[in-house]
Amino acid sequence: MIAGLRGSIRRVDAGGLVVSVGPVDVRIFTPAPTALEARAGDEIALRTHLYVREDQLTLYGFASDAELEIFEMLLSVAGVGPKAALGVLSALDPSEVRSAILQEDARALTRAPGVGLKAATRIIVELKGKVAAVAPMIPVGGRPDVEGDTVAALIALGYSVMEAKRAVDAAPRGDSVEDFLRGALTVLAEKA
Repeated sequence: MIAGLRGSIRRVDAGGLVVSVGPVDVRIFTPAPTALEARAGDEIALRTHLYVREDQLTLYGFASDAELEIFEMLLSVAGVGPKAALGVLSALDPSEVRSAILQEDARALTRAPGVGLKAATRIIVELKGKVAAVAPMIPVGGRPDVEGDTVAALIALGYSVMEAKRAVDAAPRGDSVEDFLRGALTVLAEKA
């Protein structure tokens, strides 16, 4: 699976970007804010999700791990496809999506194109437990939260919330999520 990519932006259009990665140009669908900030010729690094269906392979790119996490959570909801999930992230940033789910604010989610009241309600019902498990660690005000992002990454890797929190508490402090995650995984490996 393609987990991320780095390259030079060749073209920006309505749906996303065309990025040169070595000798290959890759079409990547992105949330609107990512596409609006991009300029042809700029270097970019994106976290990605490869959407595979019988008749289609589509690559979706995100500026942050938080965006990717929300996108993948939204895809787990019955009836929500990648187009609707991308629409949610185009209308709301990840912290606003989490807040809308936790506060059961279906109207906020309906600001996204293609998401009606019924779909918004289903998103809230199916994701409230998942978001609540990580939400206390999410920062308010947009400041980076290395611990919260590390817990979220461990949960995404299949660890329980409690295992992730214990590993983060026991890990040596790092300046980046990657450093912190490496330490937390070492703690988990030692306990196994």
